[in-house]
Amino acid sequence: MMEPSPVAGIFPKARLLVPSWVIPGTYLENLRFLEDKSEVQGVELLFFIYDGEIRDQLDAEWEGIGQFADRFVFTAHLPDPLLPEHEELVNRLNPLVRSFIVHPGPPEDAPAQGALVNGWAKKYPSKAGAAGSPYRFLAENTNAGRLDALLPYLECLGICMDTGHLLMDGKSPAEFFKEHSDRIGEIHLHGVDREKAAVDGRLADHRPVRAEEKWFGELLPLLRQFAGNINMEVFSWEEVAAGINSIRRHIYGKH
Repeated sequence: MMEPSPVAGIFPKARLLVPSWVIPGTYLENLRFLEDKSEVQGVELLFFIYDGEIRDQLDAEWEGIGQFADRFVFTAHLPDPLLPEHEELVNRLNPLVRSFIVHPGPPEDAPAQGALVNGWAKKYPSKAGAAGSPYRFLAENTNAGRLDALLPYLECLGICMDTGHLLMDGKSPAEFFKEHSDRIGEIHLHGVDREKAAVDGRLADHRPVRAEEKWFGELLPLLRQFAGNINMEVFSWEEVAAGINSIRRHIYGKH
């Protein structure tokens, strides 16, 4: 397993991850594309949905994906909404992935979701954890209020901090990190660009980090001490590279 020291020391203690969709293609096609990208140490396998088509693709590529176990740290983003039958996917991925990312449901579902995922966390305990975290299942801050409603039920769960969602809600990623640092095992690192969103019709978040922005300057010292996974959660290699290069220029003053 590769040891932390990604991107020439930009995040000295963390591992740099990217989503399993940075080029149009399957899981295996993306892994093959990323294989020679030395700055990337891990991949978050995306399962926003899990249906027969995804199951068939995973069956067909499972052996090939497993061949990258010594090249990449793997995490997995579980479906939304999360259902009891998705334990099939958790069980399938259990030997491969370090941690599972969960989207909290509506606040009224928090007790049931907490019981479901806490049960999985006990049944599928952490092996190596999410680098630096004792938690294998991580609840992400998504829609306003959902993580807050789930927090009382996070008996065995940690947190995945998503900077884009915080910025969209007008919140400080640095302050959120300080408040929850003992539970954060993964960070989804991306920015917000409402001007581009108005032009291209995409979401305003999931945009490359612009390191000169105030929120990132406040967060950077914390990221450089963070020993978990930092996932550049944008969905093209060009945008991954743009975010990395912006951070490099900010720290080192060069491309």
